Amino acid sequence: MTTSPSAPTTRSAKLFNTAFALACEHQHRRSDEHLELAHEMRELELRLSHIAEQAPSELSLLLVRATMSGFSEGDDPSAYLSANSEPIQFYAENDAQLRALIKATFDPAPYKRDEVRLTEAELIVARQALAARISEAPDIAQVSDPVITPASTAMMSRGFKPFSHPGGSTILRECPDCKGKYSTKMHFKRRIYWYCPHCNLAKEA
Repeated sequence: MTTSPSAPTTRSAKLFNTAFALACEHQHRRSDEHLELAHEMRELELRLSHIAEQAPSELSLLLVRATMSGFSEGDDPSAYLSANSEPIQFYAENDAQLRALIKATFDPAPYKRDEVRLTEAELIVARQALAARISEAPDIAQVSDPVITPASTAMMSRGFKPFSHPGGSTILRECPDCKGKYSTKMHFKRRIYWYCPHCNLAKEA
């Protein structure tokens, strides 16, 4: 298993790389701590990126030049409009973008961790492969599960790999969604997931 991190481009990527490396070294508690920090950092990065995307291209130039002067009762409206014609024109031309910028700043989209599901076609292929193996070696049926085995096979076909204890057994925990069933700790492209074959859902850790 490759644990050397690729060059991270963001602070969250650096934290995710560290969390993955720690998990590969069986330091799962420290890995979990880094994962939480990584998600907090990624949420901030995505929020700032979204805000920046909404900003009109000339906004920074306008802010550097000058802000609008105040208007008090008794001031000459024509003089006020003349003195502030440039920012007024800017706000008029960029009204939609400015509204989007304000919304992105004060009403950000909720942050969601990655989720992956297998398609029914993938599961069918994996079930057929298991049935073929059992027909050739019936004893396999005693050490396989009709739900877990095909799902695990299909996930690994996608490129997911399970984490294991030093003794070789996979790392499991109770699935928070379907109590009494277990999810497996897996990784894909240096990201850590918990996959429950009964829910058919891999959630980013």
